[in-house]
Amino acid sequence: MGDFHVTTAGNIPPTQKEKRLQRRRLLIIIGVVFFVILLAGFIIPVSQYVRALGYVTSDLYAEVRPSHAGRVEKIYTQSGTQVKEGDLLLQLDTSEEQAVLDEAKSRVQKAEAELVRREAEIMEEKRRLAEDIAVANLKLSNVVNRLERSRELFTKQFVTAAALEEDILKEQLARAELGTLTNKDLSVYDKQIQVLSQELEARHDAMEGAEVDVRAKQIKAPIAGQVLRYDFVVGEMVRPETVLFEIFGGERLILKLRIPEQHATRVAVGNPYSAMLSSYRGLKGVYFEGTVERLRNVIQTEGQQTYRVVYCSFDPKNYKVPPGTTAEAKIYYGRTCIWFFLFGLH
Repeated sequence: MGDFHVTTAGNIPPTQKEKRLQRRRLLIIIGVVFFVILLAGFIIPVSQYVRALGYVTSDLYAEVRPSHAGRVEKIYTQSGTQVKEGDLLLQLDTSEEQAVLDEAKSRVQKAEAELVRREAEIMEEKRRLAEDIAVANLKLSNVVNRLERSRELFTKQFVTAAALEEDILKEQLARAELGTLTNKDLSVYDKQIQVLSQELEARHDAMEGAEVDVRAKQIKAPIAGQVLRYDFVVGEMVRPETVLFEIFGGERLILKLRIPEQHATRVAVGNPYSAMLSSYRGLKGVYFEGTVERLRNVIQTEGQQTYRVVYCSFDPKNYKVPPGTTAEAKIYYGRTCIWFFLFGLH
C-alpha cells in the first residue's frame, strides 16, 4: 500500500522565491531600524558634563594652617564652635622657641645693665673731671698771684732770680695741667654709650624676633564664623601644608568644587550644575542646582591629584545644609549627540 501525506493550506511550505522575499523584507526592516537608530543618535541631544567633588561652604571662608611646623600642644576649639576673629584655636609646642626667647631676654637684661653701669661710670668720671678742673683753676690762680708778687719783689731785689724762675715754672705747669683737663675729649664717652645702645637695640630686635616665633605657634581665627576641625590629635606633628581648621563666616552659602585638571578648560563661569549632598543621599530626587560663579586661576596639587577650584551659587531650598557638607556634582558645559557622547568624541 502507498503512503499518504495530508497537508492543510496553512502548512504549505514556502517556495524559494517566497523565502528570498522574506529575507529581503527582514533586511530592509533591520536596515530601516538601524538607520532610524543611527539618525536618532545624531538628532537626540545629550548634555555634556564634568563630574566634580566638593562641599558646601560660606562666602566668607578661611582655611587655617600653621605658619611653622610643630607638635600640637593644646586644642582650644572643636567642630561646630562659633569663634570670633583673633580667638585662639590651637597651641603648638613652643619649648624650643621659649628657650630662645628666655635666652634673648637674659641677653637684653645684661645689655641694659651694662649700659646703665657705664652711664653711671661716665657720670662719675665727668664729676671728677669737673672737680679736677676746679682745683686746677684754683692752683693756677694761686701760682699766678704768687708769680706777680715774686716779680714785684724781684724788681726790689727781695727775691732771687732763681726763685722767680721757679714761680714761672710753677705757673706754666699749672696752666698745662688745666689745659690737659679742659681739653680732654669727652666724645669718647658718647661713642661708648652709642656702641652699648646699638648692642642693646640689636638684642631687643633678637628678643622681638623670638617673641614673634613664640606667637607664631599660637593658631588664631583669621575671621569670625563656625569652625570645622580636621582630624588631628595632641602630640601630632603638623606642617604649613596641613589644614587644621576651616572657618565658615557670612550668611550666604556657596558650593566649592574641585575640577580634575584634564577637564578644567571645559568649565566656565555661568555653567549650570546639579549636585547631590551626602546628607540627603538616601532621598530620591533631592538635587541642588546652581551655576558656576568664579574659577580660581591656578591649578592646585594635593597628593597625586591636580585640580582647579570653582565656586558656585548654592540654594539650600528648604533643607538644612550646614557648611562642610560634602557634595557630588555634575557641571554641564554643552550638548552633543548620543554617538559622540558614547564614543568620547565630545
